[in-house]
Amino acid sequence: MEWLNFRHLYAFWMVARSQGFTRAAEQMHVAQSAVSAQVASLENYLDEQLLVRANRTVELTQVGRELLGYANAIFAQSRAVNALIKDKSELGGPRFMRLGVVGGASRNFVFRLLQEYLQQAPGVRVSVSTGSYKELYSQLRHLELDAIITLDLPKKSDLSEVSYQKLGESEMCLVAVPELIAEIRQKSLVENIDVFKFRHPFEVDVLEKYVRPIVDCELTLVMDTDDIPLLRFFANSGEGAAVLPRVGVLEDLAAGVVEAIELTRCPSVIIYGITMRQSFAIPSANGPVALWPVSP
Repeated sequence: MEWLNFRHLYAFWMVARSQGFTRAAEQMHVAQSAVSAQVASLENYLDEQLLVRANRTVELTQVGRELLGYANAIFAQSRAVNALIKDKSELGGPRFMRLGVVGGASRNFVFRLLQEYLQQAPGVRVSVSTGSYKELYSQLRHLELDAIITLDLPKKSDLSEVSYQKLGESEMCLVAVPELIAEIRQKSLVENIDVFKFRHPFEVDVLEKYVRPIVDCELTLVMDTDDIPLLRFFANSGEGAAVLPRVGVLEDLAAGVVEAIELTRCPSVIIYGITMRQSFAIPSANGPVALWPVSP
């Protein structure tokens, strides 16, 4: 049986992830000509073109995208072996899950998800990083993260190397202290309302299309942000009304600190989990546990 040269596959993998030969060579600490030769040898072995060279970047062919999915799985397993054996002082050491959380994903939701996960995965240590989708997605592709939680779907061109799962969703609401919500419902307001708005992932003017029809007074947009905890503070402040997903104020609603008016027909905010395209589980004291627990 003839074996695939994994050194050649590794060179291809580095070029595909780095989107260029120069950067791949820098990361591998070898000459660019050596990387080019290894990728060419792999293409000759497979009798398929894997990369299209364009100026200083590269694009994957269809076969290249399919091969990248296998390479991701192979080298992810290599990292897992290192994490399990080489990088631990003893085999019974803690296991790790590295999670990226994109701005805009409710921390309330993430807390509940991780709480459930950790109950099912005793002995697992979680490392959480935050950042933009672009930053965290790049880390995911470089296997520096195991998964990311985001409001954005992966691009169609990336679906050959990543998998995604809907983890939950939350309706959009107008949230404020009870006194202000009562005035809005009774349409007894005569003054202007300051509004603090969540930056909705869909291209829709939530304020004009869904809020103004239910508020019988002038609205002034003071701030828009993808920071749900910040909007929660403004909703609690009594200084105006916040437009945000209900999941961001669940505890406050239960305690009666604020009340909410659902924005009917407004698209809900959907939370996704994205991993590289391979089965992924974290070893724990009770055996492997799937990355995503039961969807909320």
